[in-house]
Amino acid sequence: MILKQFEKAKTTVLTKENKHAKILANDVTIKAQLKNLLKLDQKTFARYLISRDPIAGKIPTSEINEIIESSIKCGTDEATKLLNKYKTQSPTEISKELNLNLKLEDEQDTMDFIYFGLFESPRDITIYTSNIKKATNILEEIKANYFKSNFIDIVLAHEIFHYIEHHDRNLYSNTRQINLWSLGKLYTHKSTLICTGEIAGMSFAKTLLSLDFDPTILDYIFLLAFDYDKADKLYKQIIKYS
Repeated sequence: MILKQFEKAKTTVLTKENKHAKILANDVTIKAQLKNLLKLDQKTFARYLISRDPIAGKIPTSEINEIIESSIKCGTDEATKLLNKYKTQSPTEISKELNLNLKLEDEQDTMDFIYFGLFESPRDITIYTSNIKKATNILEEIKANYFKSNFIDIVLAHEIFHYIEHHDRNLYSNTRQINLWSLGKLYTHKSTLICTGEIAGMSFAKTLLSLDFDPTILDYIFLLAFDYDKADKLYKQIIKYS
């Protein structure tokens, strides 16, 4: 999952009661995993996000550090511009200043993906509040009171970055390319990356909201609300980069 969506499980869906029971039975493990994830820095989460890129296997190892550092800087710089211009950290107020069409809807899970936030060109952002609330309810239920930040604000901030990214083709996240294949010296086929925008979007939200954690942790939290086993697997995928 890259913050706004993850693929719905194809296996048998647990009942609400069974899902809650499984989470409660593993509350100690979940809280330990959350504490470990809270210790990770931006670069560690960025390596995880790179691993999720569709062409991750084509990215030269020698270029990974530059991609991480430049993507983080891209998000930080764009957030700083908005903070200086609008003098507010509120994503809702900033969305008004940018004339974005912000919609709050309960949920959207009728297809193969469950969404938490979605930017659609040219200036529409939808936040699925019910899906996010399910995640915050889980944390309250197991008494994992580690977060003071509003998750809706984090998701909205992330989507605001994607709006900026869509309208500024000169951003690093739009211009960074890697070589895929070549025909000798005649032609080199290049491709942009998805991970640059995701890393930058997380950095943007972190800077805008002055978060003391990397918001990529929401990947784990949001998935946890719907499937504990998949969240546990995701935790292991992320933590191996620490």
